[in-house]
Amino acid sequence: MESADWAGRIDTVERRMDSMELRWDESFAALSTQILQSNRETREAILATLRGEVAGEFSTVRTEFAGEFSKVRTEFASEFLNVRAEMASDFSKVRTEFASEFLNVRAEMAGEFSAVRAEMAGEFSKVRTEFAEGLSAMGTRFETVLADSQEETRRYMRVLYEDILSRIALLGEGRPSSS
Repeated sequence: MESADWAGRIDTVERRMDSMELRWDESFAALSTQILQSNRETREAILATLRGEVAGEFSTVRTEFAGEFSKVRTEFASEFLNVRAEMASDFSKVRTEFASEFLNVRAEMAGEFSAVRAEMAGEFSKVRTEFAEGLSAMGTRFETVLADSQEETRRYMRVLYEDILSRIALLGEGRPSSS
């Protein structure tokens, strides 16, 4: 095989990796959308955080892969020219080895992304629980303050009522009787 064939195969692998990244981006976007719809008040903060983290991580991974693939492509081109003359019969073994390694990397990446998704689901569940508990506590406190306020208003109204009655009684004492 020629080095151009290997370069083409590497380009194909890179395109497939980009395609996988796009599908992962879509999966993460769908997951983010579902989570954010359940909690409107924290939507902006969570979305900004997730976008920043995911974009940063994908940018880092993409940069690392681009550099590594560039290095690998250069190394393969020179090595395959030398190896081609020496080991023409070993190409099928090398191809099998690359396929196996790629499957291993794919499996590892799938496992890692699955773990990240599970972790994110757990964290969002905690946030939802904390938010619900906070709202419940605020509701209870509001009910207590409202009840206290109503009782205070009733006391104040009784005092005003008694004051008015005493003033009316005083006014009645100062008038001559009509009988």
